[in-house]
Formats: sequence, structure tokens, C-alpha cells
Amino acid sequence: MTGSKRTLSVEARASRTIIGRVARGESLRGAFRRIADEHGLRTAWVSAIGAFEHIDFTEYNQVERRYEGAHRFERCELLSMQGNLSLREGEPFWHLHATVSLREDGRDVTYGGHVGDAVVFALEFRIECFDEIALRREDDSATGLQLWALAKEREDTGEAAPQAMPGADPGAVSWAMAAEVSARAEPVLELPDPERGDWIDHPKFGLCKIEGLSGDSVCIIKLPNGTRKKIKLDAMLVFAPREDAERKIFPVRPKRKG
Repeated sequence: MTGSKRTLSVEARASRTIIGRVARGESLRGAFRRIADEHGLRTAWVSAIGAFEHIDFTEYNQVERRYEGAHRFERCELLSMQGNLSLREGEPFWHLHATVSLREDGRDVTYGGHVGDAVVFALEFRIECFDEIALRREDDSATGLQLWALAKEREDTGEAAPQAMPGADPGAVSWAMAAEVSARAEPVLELPDPERGDWIDHPKFGLCKIEGLSGDSVCIIKLPNGTRKKIKLDAMLVFAPREDAERKIFPVRPKRKG
């Protein structure tokens, strides 16, 4: 990351796009937490449209350096929602802002602000993933907020960086793309086995190259920072691979206990 006293910035490009919808009655933040877990997201940008049964907005008091109590708005249209995902205290954290409209005394009015939480009526979203970096939030003394402090970039190992999903046009999304994303997100019964030279997409470690496999399902992977680690594939859910810049990438997720 480059920076000065005024700005911090890093060059990055989206490596994949996730699109989908959230069902009626779901908690917005609960749904997005599951999405981050299911797709192994660390750094991402989200936009969405739809409607809420109700939404809670808060605002930051810059003088007292605290968030004010939430204001609830019911049965509203979501005109726009923007937000991002980064790491806060080592865990994925969604920072969301939204603008909504509703009828009050026969007039259409709009409200907006920092999203506390919401109950979805209908929601369609698009998430741009930045797997090459891991943005982290830290306490900022100038504002009292937890702001982006560091972009942890992939170490240059000579391997190609993740590419955008084939056919992903930043200006247009088709249902065929949605079906492709959905198919990758679900485990299937008959899969090719990961082999040496393939890659895994790990929710904690990111994109890692497989450097060795043993008969007891122990897999030696090379992390983006160049270190090596052993994991057991039989303790993971292994999903259908995707092709990316001549690499075969297997998304994996830890099996849920119990």
C-alpha cells in the first residue's frame, strides 16, 4: 500500500463476481455473514437494490465520537446500498450504507445512513471480490473510527494473479452467470480430486498452491505470503473447481462440527 498523511491507496482488481438474492424475512447482516463464510471472502465491495420490511440506520456523532441510537424505518424501498467487506479484529466485517424511500403523510421521502441491520423483503446483490489483498480495520486516532489501515498484498511468487471470472462484464450480469456462481457454491458428489499443482481457495488463507499430497489426505499448501502449511482435506468440504488463468482452483470450507 502506498500512502501519505492524506491518503492510503493500493492497486487491485476484482478477481471474481458473486451475484444473488436474499430471501424475505432474512436478517441483512446475518445473510451477508453467511455469504462471506460460504465464498471465503476477505475483501470485497457490494451493491444492492430491493426493499426492506424494516431497516435500522445509525449515524456517527463526530463530536462525541460514538454512534447514535438507531432509527427504524418500515416498509421501505431500497434505492441504493453500497458497502465493503474487510477484516476487523481478524474477522470479516461488512460496512454498509443505504438510501431508502417510503411514503409519509402522502409524500415520498428518502432517508439514508449507516446500516445497523435490516429485515429483507426482497434483495438482489452484486459482490466484487478482491482476493489479492486483505484490508484490515484499525483504530484511527483522528476520527475515533476503525478505518482501513493496511492492504496486505499477495507476495510476488511468479504465479499469475487471480483473474476475473470468465465472461464477467462489469456493466452487465446475466442469469447464466448467476447459475454458474450457484453451481460453484454447492458441493457435488462426483468431483475430480485436487492434485499437486492445483490451487485451493481457502476461507482463511486465500488462494494457495498445492505442493504435495499424501495418502492420509494431508495436503501441503503454499500460502500467498510464501509460507507452507499442512491441512487435512478430509476435514474440508471440497467444491467443484473453477478454471482461472490456466489454473484449476478448488474452493474449500471447513466441515461444520456436530
